[in-house]
Amino acid sequence: MKSAIIVDSTASLPEELKNHPDVYEVTLKITFKDGEEIEDTTDEEVLKYFYNKMVSQETLPITSQPEPVDYYQIMDEIVAKGYDVVYGVFMSSKLSGTFQTARMIMDEYKDRIQVHLVDTKAVSIIIGHEIKELVRLIESGYEPDQILPAMDQMIADSEIFVFVEDLNNLVKGGRAKAASAFLGSMLKIYPVMHFEDDGKVDLYEKIRTEGKIKKSWMKIYEEARAKYGDRLHLGFAHGDAYEKAVEFRDYFLESYPDEDILIQYLTPVLGVHGGKGALGMGFLVDAELK
Repeated sequence: MKSAIIVDSTASLPEELKNHPDVYEVTLKITFKDGEEIEDTTDEEVLKYFYNKMVSQETLPITSQPEPVDYYQIMDEIVAKGYDVVYGVFMSSKLSGTFQTARMIMDEYKDRIQVHLVDTKAVSIIIGHEIKELVRLIESGYEPDQILPAMDQMIADSEIFVFVEDLNNLVKGGRAKAASAFLGSMLKIYPVMHFEDDGKVDLYEKIRTEGKIKKSWMKIYEEARAKYGDRLHLGFAHGDAYEKAVEFRDYFLESYPDEDILIQYLTPVLGVHGGKGALGMGFLVDAELK
């Protein structure tokens, strides 16, 4: 059974997956107030330019989901190439209309190809890992009735925690009152956000120092490690804060020197919300077939 995958650009796919012949990507974009558009990307030069420009602006750029024509073009190509199945794997439907648009368009092709839509209820490196696992399952010969429950299990098991260093983006985006943000900045109180089971993002805790965040995250990680064992992998996604991501990675490596810890940028669309300096910790959990 020949299977294709469509994923959105917030997944930060590594090059080996971007270039995989069966993986197709739809791209979101951001638009600054001066009219400049930047496509969502993993290109480090573009990312640095984006983050530096964003912090100099009084108004946050606007994020836009992929155009409907992008889905139609990819679906037409997939059907023309004779695929039997297509999986659409997208960022949390609670954060963007990307999933809903994909479902509306891809459902139109159900008379020509098996269509399976997956709401990851997550973003960034979590989706990237799930695509990696999906490719592995497909190439191992598993069928959709085996793969889809495994994807659901990965989604339920994976977690994301994010701490926001620059509260200005929360203010500009209407997610925090200016006075509260100012007070938080003065006292160095960092809000730590968590992706809930339904894909929404909510406040997890408030912590005064990065050192305490490390200890809190280590405790959470060790609990997950005890639960998932070798199925668990660790990753950090950052808003142009590579040195900070390395610092956190090295902190974990002191206790777990054999852990292969991933570090990735947050793409521009995600950076608009997290801001420069944001750091996310992701629990990347492998599929478990029943």
